[in-house]
Amino acid sequence: LGSQVAFLRAPGAAAMDTPFLEPGGCNNSQLAFITVVYAVVLYQASGLISGGSELLMLVPAVAALVGSIVLPILGAVPDGMMVLFSGVGPNAQETVAVGVGALAGSTVMLLTFPWFICIVFGKVPTEDGKPDWANKGPCSPLGGAISYQPAIKKNCTIMLITTVLYFVIQVPATLEEAKGSSTKEQARAENQLALIGLVCCLVAFVGYLAYCVYDASSDKQLEEVIKGIKGRSISLAAALDFVQKTTAPPNQQSLMQSDQMKKLKAICKPFFRQYDLDRNGTLCKAELELMLRDLGFSPNKAREFVHGIFDELDTNRDGMVCFEEFTRYLYDFMGDEKRMRTAPKISDRNLLAKSPDGDDEGEEEEEVPSDLLHLSPRQQRFRVMFRSFWMMGLGTFLVLIFSDPMVDCLSEWGNRLGISAFYVSFVLAPFASNASELLSAYAYARKKTEKNI
Repeated sequence: LGSQVAFLRAPGAAAMDTPFLEPGGCNNSQLAFITVVYAVVLYQASGLISGGSELLMLVPAVAALVGSIVLPILGAVPDGMMVLFSGVGPNAQETVAVGVGALAGSTVMLLTFPWFICIVFGKVPTEDGKPDWANKGPCSPLGGAISYQPAIKKNCTIMLITTVLYFVIQVPATLEEAKGSSTKEQARAENQLALIGLVCCLVAFVGYLAYCVYDASSDKQLEEVIKGIKGRSISLAAALDFVQKTTAPPNQQSLMQSDQMKKLKAICKPFFRQYDLDRNGTLCKAELELMLRDLGFSPNKAREFVHGIFDELDTNRDGMVCFEEFTRYLYDFMGDEKRMRTAPKISDRNLLAKSPDGDDEGEEEEEVPSDLLHLSPRQQRFRVMFRSFWMMGLGTFLVLIFSDPMVDCLSEWGNRLGISAFYVSFVLAPFASNASELLSAYAYARKKTEKNI
């Protein structure tokens, strides 16, 4: 299809050093045809970027960086290229509206469509008002729910902070326009400020990448601890010691929302499921004894002690200990230096048998492509990395090649319809340039796990 487009020429058009048609020399049918061709190519390129980045989820060393760094950077390539190519050439003042429109449309789309996709395709039935990730059955149109991890809130805060950088150039640009200055006068007045804005954005971008790398390494460390807990190689006291050493103690007012409490809950969850032998979501006295034995109590002393503390733990007086009560007790235990010193830091593997129901509560392992299953783990990682890089590389290459002609097509449509090219690209361009984010949102949402949401 691309080769056919390359040889299409409008009558009388001169040969140019480009394989693409000049939109101005096409009739409406030809212009519609090549616009669709370019949009499909950009869509397929975005799909390659999306598929390649999803493969990186199979590589533990970089999996945590896929959502925060890889997808945003590669997903921004189509928009970035459209903005770049719209701002060069003899008619840059007019065509730049295409790039700005694509950027504005993409921003609106990415703040709405992926979230909508996650809710519609990622929701699961609820239990006690919370998403039941272990139940992946169908939901009614108005039923079901999703939940998200704390990283979403942090990323939203970062996004709001970075919007302040727009004011570096937007405020003086607005003042110059209010004065009625000519284009050249505005350019002279805003030149230095535009450079300052660029530098500020680059510094903020590098800072964001550094933060993501640090945050991902912290998450990876926590995941390794949780994996050790599930494998019975890390004891409860050792896990509490990890939380104590890797987080700052909170003040009392923000205890439940503190990073320490959030990490403690993540650590406590697999232990709670281990002790909850009847899988009813609460602990009775016999099950609570298992926790005390894991903290260093002898069987007889654990049995005696549990009667003394059960009423203290059961704050809602329902005769059982829920997860919140369990976590709060362990938080208080963690603050007792004497008890922490005497608690065993080596796990007793024979204390609890592996639960037949598993401990993952709806979490799924990423699936290795079927054609790589016969390879060793090391060979699988190599093949996955190679396949991921060539898919993302080819997708990025196609975006670089086809973004410029797509800008020309959208600008031409604006001229012919008598509509500003800004609005044409605002509506149409995001569906081609941001297909990777939409496809990724759909692919992750379909897995119906809190981590993928």
